[in-house]
Amino acid sequence: MSILVNVQQLATQLQDEPIILVRAVMDDPVTKTPDTRNAMVLPNSVDIDLDGEGSDHTTGFPHSMPTASDLALYLGRQGLTERSSVVVYDTRGMYSAPRVWWMLKAMGHEDARLLNGGQVAWEGQSLPVSEQRIPSHFKYEANAQSKWFVNSSAVIQALNTDAQLVDARSEARFYGQVEEPRKGVRSGHMPGAFNLPFTLLVDDGEFLPVEALKEFFEQAGIDLTRPIICTCGSGVTACIIGVAALMCGASDVSIYDGSWSEWGAHSTYPVVTD
Repeated sequence: MSILVNVQQLATQLQDEPIILVRAVMDDPVTKTPDTRNAMVLPNSVDIDLDGEGSDHTTGFPHSMPTASDLALYLGRQGLTERSSVVVYDTRGMYSAPRVWWMLKAMGHEDARLLNGGQVAWEGQSLPVSEQRIPSHFKYEANAQSKWFVNSSAVIQALNTDAQLVDARSEARFYGQVEEPRKGVRSGHMPGAFNLPFTLLVDDGEFLPVEALKEFFEQAGIDLTRPIICTCGSGVTACIIGVAALMCGASDVSIYDGSWSEWGAHSTYPVVTD
């Protein structure tokens, strides 16, 4: 199954198939711009709120993956089962949706895709939107898959191995040329990490074609045949890199869930700026 679906394909499929659309909601953690939670949505949409129950806030980090049991309860309350055919989108085009898609894959969800271009592309084609609906409640049976996320211990173990750490933050943040947006977090990056800003991989809210994506990975010095651990500020835009790597044929890709909000705040974890 292809990871991406475009708006015309989705519009056609919605006429014949029982697809649930999942809107990935999240305020911008850098600019603090709030997401449009109360706006009109795509038909048959439910929300997964990464600033709410879509993240585990007991960790002290902004967007940690909830436990499988907690997330299963939330998904069920939002009207999903593990057998639901799901398409994830967000209001910005391609920003927070890959994170929710990645979380679903970590729950063992098989039938999950991403709407390329998101709500921006949908409305750009003058396709219908609707009021938000109250979801039915179901039971979601998780089949948790550990390979999708890694913790800081796994990252430390990956240093000086053939695994590649790929940082989705801006070049200025990567090289420590600007202060981090979160208090108490050092500037810089992990030793040996590669910088591939997520903004390079999307254009007007849509993923670039696969051949163009491959060029960016190659230019950054990243070998798609070797293990890849993606990181960013809080584990959200790292998923854009992760999805792009999978689209390009990589098979061993994971997300460092704590990302820089954890690593940069931990005084014993090494940080470099060159």
